[in-house]
Amino acid sequence: MGGCFSKPKPVEVKIEVVLPEKERNKEEISPNGKASPLTYKVNGTVCHYHLEEHPISINPYQNLKDVVEASVCHVKDLENGQMREVDLGCGKALLIKENGEYYAMGHKCPHYGAPLVKGVLSKGRVRCPWHGACFNIGTGDIEDFPGLDSLPKFQVKIEKEKVYIRASKQALQTQRRTKVMAKCISLSNYNITSTNILIIGAGAAGLVCAETLRQEGFSDRIVMCTMDRHLPYDRPKLSKSMDSHSDQITLRPKEFFRTFDIEVLTETQVAAVDIKNKIAVFKDGFKMEYNKLLIATGSTSSPRAKGSVRTQV
Repeated sequence: MGGCFSKPKPVEVKIEVVLPEKERNKEEISPNGKASPLTYKVNGTVCHYHLEEHPISINPYQNLKDVVEASVCHVKDLENGQMREVDLGCGKALLIKENGEYYAMGHKCPHYGAPLVKGVLSKGRVRCPWHGACFNIGTGDIEDFPGLDSLPKFQVKIEKEKVYIRASKQALQTQRRTKVMAKCISLSNYNITSTNILIIGAGAAGLVCAETLRQEGFSDRIVMCTMDRHLPYDRPKLSKSMDSHSDQITLRPKEFFRTFDIEVLTETQVAAVDIKNKIAVFKDGFKMEYNKLLIATGSTSSPRAKGSVRTQV
């Protein structure tokens, strides 16, 4: 029988589950081979996250001992476009009112610790008063640099015309949050002479590139190379904090690079790049093939011309 009484053909429906940022755990654990039914898109293909790699936290405040909730002000205390630094007893938060909505997040810039209450609030973003780092008030995510980390985001509720903030005690102390990152899923199978991403230079720009790729779900090999002996460090502190030790000025600890499979080749220099064949030639003769290349070497100061005189200021 035809027409509207025809037997319908089976239709395959594909459902992609996307977890909200706040429900993903920041801590990463090595995979053990068990696949999760949750999928995500990486580099244009559907892959699997392991449950052990990205534990699912339905309640972001599961550890009640780590939670503090406090009344911080009356609903009429803040006008639209105003910010206030509020104390929750075990730490401070930045309370913001914009377009009739309240938001709460970390009160210090993760870069150098500037008080964000003295910054600029505009169109859903707060800019640091010192160096201009930009943070989204809805998510706490960093959207413009300098700085690497985002801000912790706290819950806000209105009850009997009072504004309450519910926050993690640990987040109030650290005042920073690292975004969820992927790992390299082919690390055990790669060829040492080839990489998907090669980053020449291990300063802030190179590190931000590597981190952003992992944050966006890139799961192939990433290699950074530098002439320095140390892991990426905060170069301005060499002149601003001259008594600092090397471990005090590193942008990320050694464990961070291990956890997220970002390889750093120290004391290595790229002498030439064959762009046509996508091969980087190192000074010692070693060659590495790449798929994508970023050159982020920065610059070196020019030597003073012979016979020039330093101007006294």
